[in-house]
Amino acid sequence: MSKNTKNQNIKKNNGDVKAEKKSNVKKTKTVKKIDHEIKKNTKNHKIQTEENQVVKKFVIILLVVIAIVVLIYFMTRIFVTKDLFNKDNDETQTQEVDFNYDITILGSAFNRPYDEYYIITYKGTSNEAIYLSSVINKYLEKEDALKIYYADLDEFMNKDFYDPENVNKRAASASELKVGDYTLILFRNGKISKYIEGKDAIADELAVEETN
Repeated sequence: MSKNTKNQNIKKNNGDVKAEKKSNVKKTKTVKKIDHEIKKNTKNHKIQTEENQVVKKFVIILLVVIAIVVLIYFMTRIFVTKDLFNKDNDETQTQEVDFNYDITILGSAFNRPYDEYYIITYKGTSNEAIYLSSVINKYLEKEDALKIYYADLDEFMNKDFYDPENVNKRAASASELKVGDYTLILFRNGKISKYIEGKDAIADELAVEETN
């Protein structure tokens, strides 16, 4: 073998070694990159798994709380109030919720939606309220009966208008209005037309004979 041929073989071998080294370095970088991606994906998967577990625990706790609240509600209705299966009680509650359009507060006495109407003031805790109720019921049986509004002086919204020592029969507005225990006021066109005090005078105004 000639000297030139030897040198060429050596150069070729050296080139092959260098190429192999480069290839190995490239493979090492590729392996490291793949390993990094695997670790990164593993980390992300672990974070997502932990988040899912937290959400799952929260949902379970929420469902347990809701179940406990519902259970307490039904247990209360069954064993405490005992009205869960009581239809009569449910009907009574429904009736109590219905708004009574005959009741008013004295703060709106001057602006009822009628040209002519009565407002009667009384104390709901008084025995006389029963008598006045019967008087009004008889009056309302008349064909020409005017609208009557009830204002209970025991109600919080009406207490400021109760001043039996300083009644104001000529009040021009609600802020000036002062009434006593039993008062019947006739309003015409937003103004006081009559101011009647006492159960007997009220019965006379409504043309109902006293039976007591």
